[in-house]
Amino acid sequence: MAKISCSYLLILLLALSVLSVVEKAKGDKRCSIIIDLSPCYPIECRLSCIAERNGDGECVVSKVGSTPNCLCTYDC
Repeated sequence: MAKISCSYLLILLLALSVLSVVEKAKGDKRCSIIIDLSPCYPIECRLSCIAERNGDGECVVSKVGSTPNCLCTYDC
């Protein structure tokens, strides 16, 4: 009897852990937006992104030879 109960408990814990991982993965959606800062300075980009979207900002170049843009990535 104890062997069966232990097996059921183990299966139940495994199922609950899988469900919690699936739910966490669904809630971690990230969005991104280009903030118009010309030219892009990394510190200003980060501060602007934190102030506007509570996210992470970084200067990125979309095309070779073009000026960098501030890309803000945040939780949707």
